Amino acid sequence: MKGETLILNGDSWTIVDVAPAMALAEMVAALLEEEGFVAQVRGAEMLADVFSHLGAVSAATSYVLVPERDAERAMKLIDETVTDYEGEELEELLEKMAAGELDPGEWGGDDEADPEVGEDDGVTGG
Repeated sequence: MKGETLILNGDSWTIVDVAPAMALAEMVAALLEEEGFVAQVRGAEMLADVFSHLGAVSAATSYVLVPERDAERAMKLIDETVTDYEGEELEELLEKMAAGELDPGEWGGDDEADPEVGEDDGVTGG
């Protein structure tokens, strides 16, 4: 699904990230917007007709989209700054988010590699 281009309201948008929860997708979208990108977050349930043929994993799956012309740069930024969590790590992160117990440093990228990277980083599960 990542990299797929869709037509929404007559415009071409590309999926640059797929997250297992809306909150995670919103963090990635916020990161992109802080860097000057226009980003949209859509849940699988909102785009069921569009994504049904793409094999959406669950109704909780959320997508981050940017205009097609910005997709390559946005995916590069995500790859450089967003930590992908899976399995037990992802479940623990989602539980902490739901309980409001998440420290900003826990959802960021590789802080040691870039000392300026920190609270503005995003996280996704996929």
